[in-house]
Amino acid sequence: MKTLSIKKIIVLFICTTLFLSCSNNSDDNSLGGSDEFLTAKIEGVNFSASTSPATIIGATISNGVLAVQGGDNSGNTISFQIFGYNGTGTYNTGDALTSTNQIMYITINPVATWGSSGVTSITGITPGTINITSEDGITIEGTFSFEGYNADDMSTKNITEGKFKAELQ
Repeated sequence: MKTLSIKKIIVLFICTTLFLSCSNNSDDNSLGGSDEFLTAKIEGVNFSASTSPATIIGATISNGVLAVQGGDNSGNTISFQIFGYNGTGTYNTGDALTSTNQIMYITINPVATWGSSGVTSITGITPGTINITSEDGITIEGTFSFEGYNADDMSTKNITEGKFKAELQ
């Protein structure tokens, strides 16, 4: 069962990465690259998505789903999906078994995922919060925090002070 869950998470991560990496604006970087960011503290240690040599930050809204992702040059990533997205406001993850919203911190070395989703509501993990403060059809901005749970080793990681701004693809 754990293997199936990890496989699903890895497939979701790869699909999200491929989806967010496709852009219809070739070399036109209207934000200049430096305006986009995704930062957080993971267990008190700074995390920052890469903007050099390339910006590894993306966001898209499709069929009522908002997906945002930012990765560093080592492949470590924070990503979240809001299902039923309807603009600015606060969205929760891991607060109910029926909640489909999710947020994850994924590391490459070692390969591991700490997530907040409907499943974490039954393990007593503190729910996550994603606050969308601005969205104008071109960019999206907000904050997030969550306690991520790793089902493989039953560990948790606190992700705090999360902030992001990304160009919508």
